[in-house]
Amino acid sequence: MATYTTAALVRKRAENLDSSLTDGDIEDYIEEAEQILNTIMGASFLSSFDAAKHGIVRSGCNAWACSCAIIYNPDGFTDIREVNTILDVLNRQWSEVNRILANRQYVGYLESL
Repeated sequence: MATYTTAALVRKRAENLDSSLTDGDIEDYIEEAEQILNTIMGASFLSSFDAAKHGIVRSGCNAWACSCAIIYNPDGFTDIREVNTILDVLNRQWSEVNRILANRQYVGYLESL
């Protein structure tokens, strides 16, 4: 079960997602992001997640899941340049979150909240 974000928040992130993409499909992407982030952090907030305290974790999950959902079927977007621009922004965000959460001191701070 997805914890760090929701399918509704991912859908808000990119309004033109394929309507045949179910919440269950998006939750699979979220769970994949959670596993990746937990591995990078060497920690898990699945039992203690609080969006107000761990917003960077939510942000990363949103970026990953939204990217996956767009790649699933980009037809809802105006053209491929729009898709590429959006994916570039999301991938930069995902990379930045990964870089930050790879810092053990930062993760220790998040754990102390």
